[in-house]
Amino acid sequence: MKVDFHVHQPGRLGDGTYPYKSEDYIEFMDKHAIDISVMLTIDGFWQDPIACNDYLSEWCVSFPDRLVPFCTVDPRKSGADKEVERCVTELGMRGVKFHNWLQGFSPLEAFMAPICDAAAALGIPLFFHDGTPPYSSPLQIAELAARHPKLKVILGHSGLHDLWPEAIAAGRRHRNVYLCMCATPPFAMKQIVEQVPLEQIVFGTDGGLFHTAEQPYVDYRFREFDALEIPMSDKERILGSNAIRLLGRSVEGRR
Repeated sequence: MKVDFHVHQPGRLGDGTYPYKSEDYIEFMDKHAIDISVMLTIDGFWQDPIACNDYLSEWCVSFPDRLVPFCTVDPRKSGADKEVERCVTELGMRGVKFHNWLQGFSPLEAFMAPICDAAAALGIPLFFHDGTPPYSSPLQIAELAARHPKLKVILGHSGLHDLWPEAIAAGRRHRNVYLCMCATPPFAMKQIVEQVPLEQIVFGTDGGLFHTAEQPYVDYRFREFDALEIPMSDKERILGSNAIRLLGRSVEGRR
């Protein structure tokens, strides 16, 4: 099992089309033996998030076993929690992605509480960009997990190049904080695996940022992960059962 837990739907072009289709990305996944990609929006962080949630759902709908979409919301707007519920119960989405730095909000503001309550009740994680202050330091995001102990909180980059020690501290301090090693340097990934409870770690590539379905850096990041000097059994859990469990799927099945 090989799950890429951090992939973006390509941004729409000026004519409303996409630079490539979902079936094109599935071909790319097959080429690199990727079983499942967790799909996140890009456009929804600065355009109408409700419309972008619908666009993402439509983009993924033909491959429900391979493409797992996460919605987004503007957390400041009334009804954001209801949009999360709609996306999960009607569109089958499995999490919520925030780019708190790009969207310009602190995860500790009061308007986050109803969203956290809704996500916890639905059993889905909140996935945060982290590693580029302000608003996105790992321990700042982890404080939200402390306030909502039934909520699953994912650090989308495990602190990147500068704040990975803080991500480790967050994962060790809070059992409901999960680290997605994505664009995290290899030396930091090794330290994360050695110091954070293994069941709290997944892996992603930040795929989808190129305007072609062929994305060489995705394969490069998987090769970086493959080269880590950690037990193969740990790698299999990070790419497989940990990710599947966090998505609320059966660990036994392939998808």
